[in-house]
Amino acid sequence: MTPVYRGYDQEGLDAQYERLVAPDSYAIFDRWRARSDASAAKRPCIVDIAYGPSEMEKLDVFPSADPDGPILIYIHGGYWIWKDKVDFRFVAEGVVDAGVNLVVINYALTPHVTMDEIIRQVRAAVAFTWKNAGGVIPGNRNRIFLAGHSAGGHLTAIAASTHWQSFDAALPPEIVAGGLAVSGLYDLEPIRLSYLNETVGLDEPMAWRGSPICQTKMEMPPLTLVCGGGESDEFKRQQRDYAATLERGGAIVPTLEIGDLHHFAVIETIAEPGSELNAALLKRMAV
Repeated sequence: MTPVYRGYDQEGLDAQYERLVAPDSYAIFDRWRARSDASAAKRPCIVDIAYGPSEMEKLDVFPSADPDGPILIYIHGGYWIWKDKVDFRFVAEGVVDAGVNLVVINYALTPHVTMDEIIRQVRAAVAFTWKNAGGVIPGNRNRIFLAGHSAGGHLTAIAASTHWQSFDAALPPEIVAGGLAVSGLYDLEPIRLSYLNETVGLDEPMAWRGSPICQTKMEMPPLTLVCGGGESDEFKRQQRDYAATLERGGAIVPTLEIGDLHHFAVIETIAEPGSELNAALLKRMAV
């Protein structure tokens, strides 16, 4: 056995970051899409608002009954390789009726763009939301929260660590009030060393720039970190290590490990009122 990362050989490391973690993975994806189509059909929504110049830089808005309520920007997962915002409109079921204005964003995927470009696009979507809050995007610009799962958890954390005036001089120093990352990837080095990198295309500097654990800032917006109890050891380790890094910087970081739920099962519960994940999300937004 030749160790590749933290004592894992190549096969062991790849298994920790396996894409399809359940025998019924594709049935789960079909269920997400059906729920999302139903969510979009039964409540007001505005789809495909452009936040940038490229085809993938679009977002959907699900207004709540409270035009001054908080805004939640949801960032989908898929290992930066697959999935689309249309698969995650079902998140509306868990937040819109609670008075949260939901924004579900798209971004371009690897290998068509680099990780640096994905991060830039997500930051652009957050900046667009802040600039247009109270207008095309209903909600309070001082209460913008982020949430995402898997790659979306990574993008939630890296967006939360953005120095916003460096990104766009027209922005105030902070535009994110907080966030919740589910099954996030906070250290991209094992991704660089795994089978995923055949598509993701990270080099060492890009992995470092894109790793939230390496890019924390002095005053991070408050984050909640969640994973399923059925996640791989590496996903659990990533959550522990990132929480410890934030706490060393003085943050209080609530963490939650939910039951024995695997990587796909845990995110479905975000749309179930009263579930541990939904409650944690609404608590983070003070709803």
